[in-house]
Amino acid sequence: MSARIMNGWERLPNGYDVEFRHGIPVRLADNGRGSAVPGEVLCEEISALARLHVQLGEWTAGEKAGEREAPLFVSGSELPEVLKRLARSAAAVFVDRYRRPVRDGDVDWDRMEYLKDFRAALEHCRLAWSDVDKDACFDDYVATMHRETRRLARSKTLPPVEPE
Repeated sequence: MSARIMNGWERLPNGYDVEFRHGIPVRLADNGRGSAVPGEVLCEEISALARLHVQLGEWTAGEKAGEREAPLFVSGSELPEVLKRLARSAAAVFVDRYRRPVRDGDVDWDRMEYLKDFRAALEHCRLAWSDVDKDACFDDYVATMHRETRRLARSKTLPPVEPE
């Protein structure tokens, strides 16, 4: 995934737009182009851009007249990568808020953010709570978040933090 695509819309070469949140593709807009591009092709292009395998949800009316939108879902097998991306976003929030890296004693932050992001990752991957061992990715999530807070705390430039 390109480091610049974190939050916002990215235009595909075919004119469709993909919305990203925390580096995860969440929605596709056809910009009034209709169904000129097959769903499989759209998914391939989005997967190449996001470096995550995606599936296209049902098309619905979009925000603008004549536009359609569809939700995007990441493959369930990529839940650990989705959690890593969410962990890096949680790190940015922590450093933005406290101006320091997470410490080992900040266990409440670790657990609270993990549970919030675990729920979000399940939604991104269209998985049920019972489909995954909730503690299986905890250590990797925390290690990723702590490493990222240390990197960000050393950096003079913080990434923009999107309000939830």
